[in-house]
Amino acid sequence: MSERGAILRTIGKPLEVDEITLAPLAPEQVRVRIVASGVCHSDLSQATGALPAGTPCVLGHEGAGVVESVGSDVHHVTPGDHVVIAWVAACGHCWFCLRGEVHLCRNAIRDTYSMPYATDAGGNALFTSMGVSSFATATNCLARAVVPIDTDIPLDIASLIGCGVATGAGAALNTAPVEHGSAVAVIGLGGVGLASLMAAKVRGAAEIIAIDPVASRRETAIALGATHAVNPADGDVVKQVRSITGRRGADYVFEAVGRRATIESAIEATRRGGTTCIVGAAPVDERVSLSAYDLYMHAKTLVGCQYGSVVPGRDFPMLLNLWRTGRLPLERLITGRVTLDEVNGAFDDLRSGSGIRSVIVNEQEEGGPP
Repeated sequence: MSERGAILRTIGKPLEVDEITLAPLAPEQVRVRIVASGVCHSDLSQATGALPAGTPCVLGHEGAGVVESVGSDVHHVTPGDHVVIAWVAACGHCWFCLRGEVHLCRNAIRDTYSMPYATDAGGNALFTSMGVSSFATATNCLARAVVPIDTDIPLDIASLIGCGVATGAGAALNTAPVEHGSAVAVIGLGGVGLASLMAAKVRGAAEIIAIDPVASRRETAIALGATHAVNPADGDVVKQVRSITGRRGADYVFEAVGRRATIESAIEATRRGGTTCIVGAAPVDERVSLSAYDLYMHAKTLVGCQYGSVVPGRDFPMLLNLWRTGRLPLERLITGRVTLDEVNGAFDDLRSGSGIRSVIVNEQEEGGPP
């Protein structure tokens, strides 16, 4: 049966929405009918070559949908289950997984890219994107990547958990757990940064400083719980953060941009003894200059954040429970719902900084899954 997918054929070129044919399911795979897929900046970075991607491939790694069929070795989900797809398909038995660091699984990438995926209308093999390929009407993925969720949760909300919210909120909950009463700064107020901000509020931060050049994003940050908003155009960001925090700097600074300038500012804006957490997905050739004197003399901690250090089976339901109780108002992150054919327009919004998160919503056939 033919499906449709947004194919990246050439780096730097627009995606082509075309027919694809999914491979027969392997024993350890599931087929998920995609209902919603967030459009993440990392998708754009793959399309432009800033992040690696094999071509041709179907992009998208922030998806949720309904299980359509399962392989013979799959027992934790059944057809009809609602699921969120994790882009790290942890094996569960490597050295990292056994330590609970499933986000660093050594086998996830190998197993993801060796599984049968799909072909295009011409019969050419397609790569998967991070084992998810959610810019499509349906996808094949490793069963260990899917997390079942309650059927009453809207799937457009659930899709955000697959990457942006898991990464951003996980940074403040898991990677660099924010202490109650602390001062937190967040640089970059896209979906990931705002998720870090909301999680810092959940953790009880006293001061939350939101930093972004886009006025509408700063306004959203204030509505989501930021106590201060900083416009880089108003002067040195580090000085502004220090003026808010008694000239000390913030206890925790979350950098959600992934660029040298903002990373270096984040380190400078961190107080002595504080923690800088790098959440943004930087290009592979980005380099940062550090003062060795500053690191030892000021006793700062610099930590990288891979996928919010999440354990998907544990953390995805927890994050959705926080949404259900109103403590993570994820619906505020969705500023546009688009069709699959409008994916390139969603990329244009990312380039311009317009909105926060576009979500591709696939129309479902009458009588089909919600």
